[in-house]
Amino acid sequence: MNKLFDALSKYNRREQTILLVGVLAVVLYILWMGVLSPLKEKREQQLVTNASTAAALERVKVLAARINNAESAANQQSAASSGNISQLIDSTLQANGLRMSGFQPGTRGEVRVRLDNVNYAAITQWLYDLEYKHDVSIKDLSMASTTTPGQVTANVRLSKN
Repeated sequence: MNKLFDALSKYNRREQTILLVGVLAVVLYILWMGVLSPLKEKREQQLVTNASTAAALERVKVLAARINNAESAANQQSAASSGNISQLIDSTLQANGLRMSGFQPGTRGEVRVRLDNVNYAAITQWLYDLEYKHDVSIKDLSMASTTTPGQVTANVRLSKN
C-alpha cells in the first residue's frame, strides 16, 4: 500500500484525482461487464424460460382435462351402450335434465318416447348425444311448440344401430 501512495505522491493533486477517478471507472466497468451484465442476461433468459414453461404447463393442463373428459365420456358411453335401449334412453335423459312422459317399446328394437314441456335446447342436445355418441338412429321426430316460450312437446321414434 505504501508503494501505491509513493507512486501517487509523484503527481500533483489534480493528476492524482484524475488517476483515482480513472481507476474507479475501470473497476466499475470490469464489475459491470464481468458480473452485473451476465447476471442481467441470465435473469432475462430465466424470465423467458419461466414464461414458456408456464405456457407449456397450461397446455398440459388443458390436454389432461380433455383426456379426463374423453375417458369419462367413453366410460359413460360404454356403460350406457352395454344395456338395452330403454336403459340408454333413461340414462341420457337424466344426463340432459329431461323426463319422459311416455315410453312405448316397438318391434325390431324400436321405441317411441314422448316428452312433454321440455326445453328445446335440452332436447336437441339429447338427440345429438343419442345419435352421435350412442349410435342410436332417430327414425321419426315430431315437435310441437307449447304455450311456454322455449318449451316443446316431442314424439320420437328411435332404434339402436
